[in-house]
Amino acid sequence: MKKNSSASKNYILLPVFRTNISKQDSPNVARFLAMLSNSVEQSATVSLASRNMHQKASDDIPVVVLDSIETEGAKLIRINADELANFRFSYPGLRIIKEKFYNPAVCSPKRIQLQVEQAEIKTSVTVTVKGEKDKALAGITVVIFTNFAASKGASGVTDSKGNIALNLDRNTAERIYVYADHSYWGYFKKDVQLSASLEIKLEPIALDFKDSLRYFYDTAKLPKITQKVRVGIIDTGVGPHDDLKVTGGKNLVRGENEADYQDNGEGHGTHVGGIIGAYGKLNGVAAGVEIMSYRVFPKGSGASNFDIMKAINEAITDQCDLINMSLGEAQTDEGITSYIKEAYNAGIVCFAANGNDNRSPVSFPANDSLSIAVSAMGRLNTFPPDSVESGSVQEPYGTDKDNFIADFSNIGPETDLTAPGVGIISTYPDNLYAIMDGTSMACPAATGMAARILAGNPDLLNLPRNQTRADEMVKYLSVNIKSMGFGNLYEGKGMLHLRPQNK
Repeated sequence: MKKNSSASKNYILLPVFRTNISKQDSPNVARFLAMLSNSVEQSATVSLASRNMHQKASDDIPVVVLDSIETEGAKLIRINADELANFRFSYPGLRIIKEKFYNPAVCSPKRIQLQVEQAEIKTSVTVTVKGEKDKALAGITVVIFTNFAASKGASGVTDSKGNIALNLDRNTAERIYVYADHSYWGYFKKDVQLSASLEIKLEPIALDFKDSLRYFYDTAKLPKITQKVRVGIIDTGVGPHDDLKVTGGKNLVRGENEADYQDNGEGHGTHVGGIIGAYGKLNGVAAGVEIMSYRVFPKGSGASNFDIMKAINEAITDQCDLINMSLGEAQTDEGITSYIKEAYNAGIVCFAANGNDNRSPVSFPANDSLSIAVSAMGRLNTFPPDSVESGSVQEPYGTDKDNFIADFSNIGPETDLTAPGVGIISTYPDNLYAIMDGTSMACPAATGMAARILAGNPDLLNLPRNQTRADEMVKYLSVNIKSMGFGNLYEGKGMLHLRPQNK
């Protein structure tokens, strides 16, 4: 009987065996996956024989092979959901995982906007946003809450004259958020009496400003790393920016140009890359590291778990030492877990962002036992008083009461480290600079400091690339961690710091 093609969905076929060792124990599975690899280029339907002796040939299972990781590795297929059980019984020895998608772990205006609910209109206000020299700022996101707890308010983006007209249910704003993509700090204010017009002036970014990253890691004074350390960044792409040198990489987004691994325009990966390795007008934590850019995010969309798996596999092939994953999702993923294990077995340690769901449980892949999970902290007086970051201050406070765990940061027993993630200045495509908040920013701060610490131990980096190497790297990092006084659910073991002998 002909199946309904509209019920077809994408799934990942994952072999039980490790992809980088002999397939002698599973020769049939290996041959089957190799056969499917031949169908990737055509993306045509392959009719696979059902192994049920009582079924007719006309009951073959139609499968479209969309993508592949190596000849005998994982496959992305499209199959009718009604055929899954038949497929599992016909081709045992394969794990079948649904394709799903991940978001960058950045605390963005999208997160705030999603909470806004239109209410009965009682008043209108025109907000004008200006920058330095009273320049009108276009493309600025403005969000006004009249009742934050009930998610009532309105939001929009400024026009070419810096204006946005918003309709509200009352003339008092409980909270106002203003977000700039780049070049300016955001704005935050509580309990504002509204009139027909409201003018907000944003503060420009000064590159010599001491944000929380530079408070804890004085990047301008840290020497450039000369020991070869390679960091893979799985993100939206990295660059272009004069402060960033990208050694290489690959675009893993299906259907896009593999050689185009620069930023997709959203800026997240370039910001992450700058925190790790910028060197120029602004320095990152580990200036001098080799950056490998693995783009997995199409513009405006989430990253497929299959593309993330491909990216980790590329990082293994390229012999990265560390992998940064500033991305996350609530549910665990067997496919990505398998490749994190592959990386660890190849002597590579993965760092992942805890997530930005307002103290929710640690997201995946940070909660994977082989990942280093990083929460986000901030420090008072490392951002302007009326900036968006002032709304992220929340207890618990650390041993130093000016330190706090960001209100948006996910927490839990899987947390391994904390790092600065509130009001971070870093690179943005086309030689711009931007402020971003999130465990997305804390994660590369930790990754970069780990790279700097490991650069001080070349004998460790020269160990054979196996699990022992990864074990020793983690143990070496552990003696360079300082408790910040937040407690293990919030900071894990603490924050990475350079010991005096490593300077």
